[in-house]
Parts: sequence; structure tokens; C-alpha cells
Amino acid sequence: MNSQIMNDNIYYLNEWMKYNESLRGNLQIIGNDLVCNINGQNESIDISDYYLSSILYNQNLREQLSDSTKINAEDLFRIVRVNILAEDLEKLEKGKQECLITKMEVKQNEPNSQPFLIFEDNYGHKFKIAKNIEQVVAIYKQLVAKNPQVNFYEFKKELEGLRNGQNH
Repeated sequence: MNSQIMNDNIYYLNEWMKYNESLRGNLQIIGNDLVCNINGQNESIDISDYYLSSILYNQNLREQLSDSTKINAEDLFRIVRVNILAEDLEKLEKGKQECLITKMEVKQNEPNSQPFLIFEDNYGHKFKIAKNIEQVVAIYKQLVAKNPQVNFYEFKKELEGLRNGQNH
């Protein structure tokens, strides 16, 4: 938990409540969560990594935040929740783009045993493939020919196509 973010969030929410009475009693911070009473039910979202003040970058929101006829507690809660979910999706997509295959090799435990393929990503995760090794290596080489840094998720998508009998 980032206590400075939470302290700032509490400050901003308290300031907004001074100018928008519809927020009072309907929106609060409990622990790391922004909690809103919507139709008699409490809904919450973790805001420990989110600056509430970031919504002020939007000029319309900044102007409407002090007017309870334009933005109420539920509206503000939903805006914050959408922003947090959008940031989470963005982080996930960025992580997918940065996950690369760094090592691939064919191994064999014993001289007469079946060979298998081991590959590793840039986060140190290791994967083992025991079937269709030649085809998997061929797919990997095709991807390396396009870009020396092979994206793990692109490779996985190609392997799923192989498993489903698509174009390989």
C-alpha cells in the first residue's frame, strides 16, 4: 500500500465533498478502497495505486465536480472505476508486449528417450514441449526471421494454431 497516494486520495475526496454535497455520506475511503453506496449496496474498488486527482486532468470533470446536479457520488465512483480498469488493461497489454522468448533448446534425458523442447522467457519462466518439436522449432525460426525478439504471446498464438491444425 502506498500511504502517500492514499493520504492524497483522502485529501482530494474531502476537498471535493466541501463543494459537492452529493458526495458526502455516499462516497468514502475505507482502507485502500473507494466505497460508494449505490442503490443501498456498497460497491468498492482498490485505489491504493491510483491518484484520485488524476481525473482533474479532464477539464469537463474538473468543472462539473463541484456541481452535484452534474456529478454525484455514483458518477464519480464509476469514472474512477473505469479509469482504474483501463489502466489495468493497459498494463496487461504492455506486459504482453514485453514478454520475450530468450532461450530455446532441444534436450533429451537419456540417449534413447524422446527429445523435448525447453524454452524460457525474459522473466525466467521455463516451458517444456514434448510433441511436434520439429514444427514448433520451425514456427520459432519463422518468427525469429521476422523479428529477432520473439514475443511469447505471438509464439503461443502460433502454437495454438498448430495444435488446432491451422496453416502449419
